[in-house]
Amino acid sequence: MIHLIRNENMKIYKRTRTWILIGIVMLFVILQIFNLKSSGSAIVEGDWRIQLEQDIAFLKLDASKPDALPIEIKQAEKLILLNQYHLDTDLPPSTNTWSFAVDQAGNLIVAISLISVIIAGEIVSAEFISGTIKLLLTRSASRTKIYFSKYIASILFGLALLLIGAIISVIFGGVVLGFQGLGGSFLFVKNGSVEQTTIIQALFQSYLLHIPFLLLTVTLAFMISAAFKSSTFSIVISLLVTVAGFVIATAMNSWGWTKYFVFSHTNLTQYFLDDPSVPGITLGFSVVFILLHLIVMHLISYPAFVKRDVV
Repeated sequence: MIHLIRNENMKIYKRTRTWILIGIVMLFVILQIFNLKSSGSAIVEGDWRIQLEQDIAFLKLDASKPDALPIEIKQAEKLILLNQYHLDTDLPPSTNTWSFAVDQAGNLIVAISLISVIIAGEIVSAEFISGTIKLLLTRSASRTKIYFSKYIASILFGLALLLIGAIISVIFGGVVLGFQGLGGSFLFVKNGSVEQTTIIQALFQSYLLHIPFLLLTVTLAFMISAAFKSSTFSIVISLLVTVAGFVIATAMNSWGWTKYFVFSHTNLTQYFLDDPSVPGITLGFSVVFILLHLIVMHLISYPAFVKRDVV
């Protein structure tokens, strides 16, 4: 099994396109850093208290608009609490490398998931199209081992991209923003009040607890790749579902029906560094809900892979 996984990884990384995709991840992170730097969000200039008071006034105005979405109101309320906390404690707001890495974890996971979908969306179907699947089937390995080796290789590729993205965030963030602040605190809003945790804990939580989104999207792409013969179809449909799922889960955050929408559960940081997207849902419910979706997708893709004819 390990040999098969190693073989699948070799096939992934020997392609020029794979390294181009890795380069895109690095470019994405670098652009986020320089966007933060150029916007001036990382620098406190002038009288920061006056600036925060103005921001609070604007946020209250935005939240009171009749057409404001629940997610916009929720975000405005969180920023108001954070800004008020800085005013009350006389603590100037600032962004350093480590807080940047925490804040960008969600965006990085989405970008990596979209790229990983390209690999997972063709890892099975492309072999059947080219006929190279015959080489694997002529060996002693069973179709079950081949199936899971390809799936594990797809997941490992996504996790490798996540690790690369996290490292690049810290390295380039440190060059631009400095490496100080690792021993500081990370502020977040939970249950209507400002709480804090260590930066190190926030880093681990923000990256590890976003991984379910990656697992779900990669499994979806893998399922379609195993069930259909077209790599293009697998990739396009998976990308559309991933983007649509992320947009719906974000835009309709706090809507009651999204309790039964799996993409509303893939960000598990909502139970540690935020409030649940829908009141009443629990960590256990989200984990079980995600696992059920993963199992169902494998129940569709595994039989399709095992029974598919080789031409």
